[in-house]
Amino acid sequence: MKYTTYNVQQLVREGRKGKPWQARAKYKDANGKWKEVSKMLPEAKGKKEAMRMAKEWFEKLNAEADLMPNAGKAKTVDEIYKEYLQHQVSTGEIERSTYSNSLYSYNKYIKPYLGDYVFATVDKTVLSGWLTKLYQAGLSQNTIHTTYARLKKVYNYFYNNGELLKDPFKGVKMPKKGEAKVTHLNNEQMDNVLSAVYLDFEPQEPMYVGILLAFYAGLRRGEICGLRWNDIDFYKHTITVRSAVGVSSGKDGDYTKNPKNRSSNRTFPMLPQLEEALKQRKVLLNPLDSWYVIGEEEQFMRPQQYNRLFSEFVERNSLVDAYGKKIMPHGLRHNFATVGIRAGMDIASLALMMGHASRAMTLDTYGDANADALTLASVKLKDTFNDNTDYFKLEEEQEDTEEE
Repeated sequence: MKYTTYNVQQLVREGRKGKPWQARAKYKDANGKWKEVSKMLPEAKGKKEAMRMAKEWFEKLNAEADLMPNAGKAKTVDEIYKEYLQHQVSTGEIERSTYSNSLYSYNKYIKPYLGDYVFATVDKTVLSGWLTKLYQAGLSQNTIHTTYARLKKVYNYFYNNGELLKDPFKGVKMPKKGEAKVTHLNNEQMDNVLSAVYLDFEPQEPMYVGILLAFYAGLRRGEICGLRWNDIDFYKHTITVRSAVGVSSGKDGDYTKNPKNRSSNRTFPMLPQLEEALKQRKVLLNPLDSWYVIGEEEQFMRPQQYNRLFSEFVERNSLVDAYGKKIMPHGLRHNFATVGIRAGMDIASLALMMGHASRAMTLDTYGDANADALTLASVKLKDTFNDNTDYFKLEEEQEDTEEE
């Protein structure tokens, strides 16, 4: 898409002082139809200055257009989708780890069905047929919902930029998002995990604390891999999460990055059980502060390697969760949160420790994850009502009087 011409005009507004200038630029969309965009120039003092400002704006528009993928009529879904992802990562709109994840999802769930279609010719019928095939493949509701949303975002981009005459998703029903089933462990299963850790590993082995950081602190996989010794404060008994390791399929490979969101950058107290394990490892390794806690000195452990070692640990010890499924690294994070709910932690503190973007997310995800939490809440609610009302106190006093 290129902007071909521009001009300026002075607007007349009834009842208002001054006649502001406005710049307009024209372009043709992918269907050959002329479109126009405009911009107010309130600081322009005359036509000459307005033309100068309009020219700068026009050149900026074309510079930005050069960076954008183009939905040319002959380009396929495969070409457009990949160009769009590359545009997002090159402009910093998404991180490399998100790019790799999105590309993997595209190659698995979109490309085999729609990759060879000409991008501009995909319509409601094609999309409905694609969704039917995803359902027939036995994919979960969440996977279909996420895949649908990713493709729709690409089409929205080109439709909103005027490069598509119609939105092919209009009239296509969005797949419902499945209810998240948050895993947790019962008491026996938690004992099994701890017993296996202490029997399988020595303190100098990375996975000794690598698993306990998920179990006792609820850290994400990337956060565990990105944790350095200077993030552990044995005097204040705290852990600070300030970086994570991102997964990338690009030539540069995995990389360190900021945590998932601003709230993920956090400091919180570490449990004594975890602190003791970290102290044991530190005494044996005598590491520099800049070394990674579970890496090889100043080289972090790759998240894929962490997953593989964790999976082998689970297989060796036949470890399962409350639903009888094999325990995953993120499952220990979920379990940490449900134990926090069960212990009566306030949501604000739990959200901080988990690094969630909002308390609402913590409530939505873990509010009903464990029946014990509901029972505990009911007991606390009953006691609070009793402590703040006089009715039952009077009843109890009357009963005591009658007994005397």
